[in-house]
This record gives sequence, structure tokens and C-alpha cells, in this order.
Amino acid sequence: MNTNRVRTRVADHASRDQPEAMIRQQPYLALLLLCAWPGVGLAQVASPGSVVAWGGNWAGESEVPVAARAGVTAIAAGSAHIVALKADGTVVAWGWYYDEGRTVPVAAQTGVRAIAAGGECNGFSACSLFTVALKTDGTVVAWGSNYGGETTVPEDLSGVRAIAAGVYHTVALKNDASVVAWGYNDSGQTNVPAEAQSEVTAIAAGGYHTVALKTDGSVIAWGDNRSGQATVPVSAERGVTAIAAGLWHTVALRSDGSVVAWGSNDQGQATVPVAAQSGVTAIAAGHFHTLALKANGSVLAWGNNSHGQTTVPEGLSGATAIAAGYDCSVALLGTAVSLEATRGRGELVLSWPVDLVGFTLQATPSLSPAVAWRDSTNAPVLQGARFAVTNGTLGGAQFYRLRRP
Repeated sequence: MNTNRVRTRVADHASRDQPEAMIRQQPYLALLLLCAWPGVGLAQVASPGSVVAWGGNWAGESEVPVAARAGVTAIAAGSAHIVALKADGTVVAWGWYYDEGRTVPVAAQTGVRAIAAGGECNGFSACSLFTVALKTDGTVVAWGSNYGGETTVPEDLSGVRAIAAGVYHTVALKNDASVVAWGYNDSGQTNVPAEAQSEVTAIAAGGYHTVALKTDGSVIAWGDNRSGQATVPVSAERGVTAIAAGLWHTVALRSDGSVVAWGSNDQGQATVPVAAQSGVTAIAAGHFHTLALKANGSVLAWGNNSHGQTTVPEGLSGATAIAAGYDCSVALLGTAVSLEATRGRGELVLSWPVDLVGFTLQATPSLSPAVAWRDSTNAPVLQGARFAVTNGTLGGAQFYRLRRP
């Protein structure tokens, strides 16, 4: 498969009234574009693709089903199960077959925009796994093990834009940039500190600790700190763009493309190799191993390799996303298309090359303020409503605009 990875520049003109949208091309494009904050950033563009898994397979987690071999836009890995989000908003799960974590409920069979997988296995005979799904309307659905209340979603929870799953706890990032956490709290992992009540852009849930990335590029962590996983080093105090959390270690991606890791290092999971000190675009943390995605679509892995989880399949390339579980690793492969996304005052414009034809952009936007925005044809686009624009012939429209009335 001829695959590659493309980044598009997002220009901003100092406005906080920006739209947030999940843009999907059928069948070739999936773009997650967050436009909630001012400043120049980068948006990643990648197609719905196929899932590849390697490493542990004692529960069938590395046996990718047919349904996950095409049209996948996101992946998540638990201790012994893997979850994939399809371009049509449906969820596919496989792996540990004694647990409800892989049986997708009706509420999560449509309209899903993000996924997370958590849980823990005690040996090969007892697993407590769970899965979390974020719906396009900002609500959260969770199923599977509920040992610590991890799948008991707070009744009034809404306006969520991101989710994360630990061993027995769940974390949600709201549209107002605050963090909510629930489930097992033996180490204070669900006691959200004051610093995580505002200006948070990303979250991660480890075994028994929680991590948050702030808008200023700083990292805060709380919960279990027996291995130092919640003690943020100086190198991760500023300039961080992404975070991940393993069982007892934490990982951060810096704006210069380098990786920083801290906490438990008994399996080498926090020893960042030279190859991951530049050119990295995404990170993932398993129980005892770490993954890094390079700008060229290749994958790096280090740490525990007892089941081959850090032995990346030979020739693997074109990865657009990665995930790590207990003893398995997962990559999403896809073809990338270059779009330019420009944020102006109260508007979002998507444009594409004149020779890019035969595609449809589909989106379910979460717009702020929640009023009737207008699209390129002057038709209203309501919050939570789905819109589509098709460019079927050469010389057709090369842009699509969402703007405030």
C-alpha cells in the first residue's frame, strides 16, 4: 500500500470564537481539527485505513477482524482487547472474549467520534476490561468491567471533547477545558487538582495516575507516584504537545519532535532511544512499553518485549496513529491527503488542491457559540448536525466555509 503522512498548516487570526469539527472524507479522508484556541498550529490529515497489531495474542487481540481492515479512523488498546473507530461512527472491538468490554452496546454503535480502552489482567485467566466512547453530541458511553465505577458515567456529564481510560478509572476533557474523572480512586487518580480545572488541551490515564496537558505546553500529573510517574521533569514543564501514560510511567512529546519519558523504567520503557529524540509526531504507552510514530510513518518501540510487542513488523510504514496495550502494539495505516485549514475571525475554511476530486467531506461540528452557523451555500449548520460537501469533478469548488451569522 502506498501510504504517507501529511500535516497541514492552520493559520489563525486571533479569534476565540472558532469552530471545532470532525471532518471525514468517504472513503479517503479523516481530519480531526480542533479550533478552540488562538495561535498557529498543525492539523494532521489521514485517511480511514486498516489496523495492524503485533505482540501478545493470548486473547486474540492481535488477530485483526475483517471489519477493522479498512475504513478505520482511530484505535485504542486495553490490557487484552483492541477497539477501532470506523469512518461511519461505528465501533469494532476484539480480544478478551469473557469480558463485556468487547461487546459494543447499542448506544455506541453509531455516532461515535473518539474511543478509549482500559482495564487490567491478572495472569491469563482473569481480566477486567472496559471501553469508553465519546459521541458526536459530547456525551460519553462506557461498558465492560465496573470494578471501581469506571463505567459509571456521571449522569450530568456533557460537553466532552476527549476521553482516556486507565486500569480502573476514566477521564474526560470538557469543552470548557476542564477535566472530570471517575472510578477507582485508591491513589487519588480521580481527584482532579485545581490546575486541571481550566486551560487543559489533552488528557491521559495511566494505571493509577492521570496526566493533563495545559494550553501553555506544561504537564501536570496526579495519583499514584510510587515510581515517580506523577513527578513531571523539567524537560516536560514546557513545550509539550502530546502526552501518554502507561501502568507506572508517563511519556510526553515535545514541540521539537523529541520524546521525554519518566517513572518506572524496570523494563526500559522510559529509556528513550536516539531515534525517538527527533521527528516524532505521536506517542503511546503500554503497561511496560512505549511507542513513537515518526513523521515518515514508521513506528519505534522500546521497553518490555516478552511477547514481541516492541518488535515492529518488518517493512511497516504509512502509520497514521498508534496505540499500546498490556503486551501488544497497534498501528493504523492509511493514505494521507493534503488540505489547508484556515481559521479566521468567526470562520473555518477548508481548501484543497484543484486536482483533488471524487471525495466527500462529512462532519459533525461542535461550534462555539452554539448558534446557527452558515456554510458556503449560506445554509444553516446547527451544533451537532451533520453536513456534507462533495467535490466530484475537476474544476469544482476547492473550498468549504463555516462562518458565524
